[in-house]
Amino acid sequence: MKINIPEHLKDRFVALDNIKYSEPPLPWKKIGILSVGGLTDVGFAHSSELLIIVSASGRGLLDCRKGTFIARDTDENFEFDIGNLEVEGIGPLQGQKIRTNGLYGGGLSTSTSDGWRIERHPLSWPDEELFLSSQWQTMLWTKPGKKIEITKLGDFITEVRAFGFSPNGMILIIATSSDIAIYGR
Repeated sequence: MKINIPEHLKDRFVALDNIKYSEPPLPWKKIGILSVGGLTDVGFAHSSELLIIVSASGRGLLDCRKGTFIARDTDENFEFDIGNLEVEGIGPLQGQKIRTNGLYGGGLSTSTSDGWRIERHPLSWPDEELFLSSQWQTMLWTKPGKKIEITKLGDFITEVRAFGFSPNGMILIIATSSDIAIYGR
């Protein structure tokens, strides 16, 4: 299949393709990569850095600041409302409905209040490429006269299911069908 790229974006796509894969820049630091087999969906609790994880074998609750699981439920008969993209919380979130993002749709925040942004490259399929930028840039636009300062995240082994920031913008997660990468600042 041939993709027709608009003339005014051709140079930008060439520039994006020439960026090498790397880790997020400072102030981002890798907190950890945790294996989660059969991951389908994730969601941050309201105004929190706690992440609920839905997988083929139940639910987990992750403290993203520490990179550790704080609750686990292996009961596969939990309440997951796919139509409203909500799952019942566990552990300290017991009794709360948490909005999710992943295999069934939804979306985590892709921007922070101080200008960080993460975007999926729309034309990289079947490869999965994400671009992290700051200074109010986007994957397709940089302020005239400014240098492109974008980090290309990719080389994922399995399908990207969800990506985005915690509600306060201090945590960035990338969830694939097999693991979660957590970065903090």
